[in-house]
Amino acid sequence: MNPADETTVTVRRDIPFHESEGETLWLDAYEDTAATGPKPVAVLVRGGGFTVGDKGEFARHAIDLAEAGYLVVEPQYRLAPEWTFPAALVDVKAAIEWCRTEAEQVDSQRIAAVGHSAGANLVVLAAATADDPALEPERYPGASSALSAVVGYSGVYDFRMGLDQRKELYLGGSPEERPAAYELASPVEQADMSMPPTLLLHGEDDSVVSPQQSAVMAETLDPLTTVEHREVPGGHGFPFAGAHYDETYDATAEFLERQLSAPSDHGRGVPGDVPDGAPDGVPDDADFPPR
Repeated sequence: MNPADETTVTVRRDIPFHESEGETLWLDAYEDTAATGPKPVAVLVRGGGFTVGDKGEFARHAIDLAEAGYLVVEPQYRLAPEWTFPAALVDVKAAIEWCRTEAEQVDSQRIAAVGHSAGANLVVLAAATADDPALEPERYPGASSALSAVVGYSGVYDFRMGLDQRKELYLGGSPEERPAAYELASPVEQADMSMPPTLLLHGEDDSVVSPQQSAVMAETLDPLTTVEHREVPGGHGFPFAGAHYDETYDATAEFLERQLSAPSDHGRGVPGDVPDGAPDGVPDDADFPPR
């Protein structure tokens, strides 16, 4: 990593990438101007319990990954209670598809996503439901939301574990009221053989999201794809803590380098080409907002 005063990374802030019912969402794009040729992409998705926060949480990761040769984007997504599931998921997929259709000099076969907490749920679920037409944004018709690798930090992967009010706000009700949403929003229920290689890191002292969430997700993925799972020192915010940042970043960068060194065989179809007759994974009793 270069000292900050020597970096050649540029940041383009507040690029519009998705709009729904008059609300425009923005992303920040980080890129090393000294790098040449098609770049791999990293989409970074923050946490916030699906109810609070804004882009910017991953700024340090974004600069370091950009210096390593990635085009890095950090998008906004719609928040509960104003917007319920699957609005945030659709927004994350729109950011992935923006990279394929709007960004210049990127390798569309090498797009990865990294998320923390709620963001980890969103990136893993985006991978698990890639190109499901019922969960895709309307803005980029025909573009693929498939990922070549995914990294989750302290994620929520099964909404039926450790229920709280923020989850009910996000999913639009209790498990009894919205059983279809709880199942569809849980990556443990949606993962299949199309899942890309996945790295799951969880703080061993996490008191916000149980480390059991990542353990269950890893067990689910083990027969489906390459999965690496580790509990690491720290609490819920370990990816951003000074004492743990370097170790977290290095593990992430090494994993992405291994998985993106060649075009992935994982994902649904060829990026940019949604197959005819792609399955609709939304149960009949679901009632979701516009995309």
